[in-house]
Amino acid sequence: MDMMDQFVEERWRELQEMQREDVRAREVDADLKAETAYLRVRLADSYMRNGNIPRAIAEYKRALKLDKRNAAFHTRLADAYVAHEDISTAMSAYQTAMGFDPLLAEPHSSIGDLYLRYGKLRQALAQYREAAQLEPERAYYHYQAADTLERMGMMQNALDAMSQAAMLSPKIAFYRFRVATLCQLLGRSEDAFFHLEWACALAPHDDYFLVRLAGVAIATNRLGSGLERLSRAVTLRPRNQAYQRLLAEAFRLAHQSDQSDALMKRIGTLDAYDEIFVARRMGEWKCESTTSA
Repeated sequence: MDMMDQFVEERWRELQEMQREDVRAREVDADLKAETAYLRVRLADSYMRNGNIPRAIAEYKRALKLDKRNAAFHTRLADAYVAHEDISTAMSAYQTAMGFDPLLAEPHSSIGDLYLRYGKLRQALAQYREAAQLEPERAYYHYQAADTLERMGMMQNALDAMSQAAMLSPKIAFYRFRVATLCQLLGRSEDAFFHLEWACALAPHDDYFLVRLAGVAIATNRLGSGLERLSRAVTLRPRNQAYQRLLAEAFRLAHQSDQSDALMKRIGTLDAYDEIFVARRMGEWKCESTTSA
C-alpha cells in the first residue's frame, strides 16, 4: 500500500469514527430528551393531583416539546384540558393522540366520557367499544360500554358487557354488583342473588351490598337470609335509621312483631331521603311468601 492509499484509509477510519461518535451523541441526546420529558410529565401529574391545572398543562406542553409524537403525553394533556373545562381543546388533543398511535385505547375511552357528559350516548358507546376492541383485557372499558348500554335501555347487551368486565376483573366487587343489578332489572332474581352473594363475599364490609342482597333474598322467598343480611348491615352502620327501618319491616314480614315494634319505636320518624330509600328497597322485595326459608 502506497502512502496515498494509507492516508485515504486513515482518513476514512477517522470519518467512520466521527460518524459513530455523532450517532452516540445523538442517542445520548435522545435519551436525555426522553428522560427529561418523562420527568416533566411526572411533575405535571403531581400538579394535576394537587389541583393546579394550569401548571400541569404548562408542564405537559414542555414534555411534548421534547417528545412531540408521544400519544400518551398528548392524552395526559387532553385530560388536563378536560379538568380545566376546555373541552374543545381537550377533544383536539385526544384526536392528536389517536393520530400518533391509532392502537392506543385510552383516548377513545376519554372521548367517550366527553360524549357521555353531553348525553350523546351512541357516540359515547362507539368510543367505549373501540377502546374495548383495542384493549380487550381491560375490564374498565367493558364496564363503560355496559353502563352506557344500560342508560340506553339495552339491558341484555349491558348485562353481556358487564359480565365481561366482571370476568376480566373477578376480584372487583363493584362489577359483580352491577351484574347482579342488571339481572334484577331483567327479572332474573335467582341470578341476581347469586351475583350479589359473590359481591358480598368480595366486599364483606360493604353495608349497601348487604342491603341489596337482603332485598333479593326476600324477593326469592329467603326471608331468613334477608333478615341475616339486614342485621349485618345494621351492625356495620348502627346509626343508619333507614337500615333499621328495613330490618323492622323484614321482622314484620317474618311475623316477629316484638322485634319489629321495638325497632320502630327506637327509630322514630325518618327524613324524606330515608323514606324514599326505604320505599325503593321494599319495592324490590315483592316476596311471594312470608315464611322464612
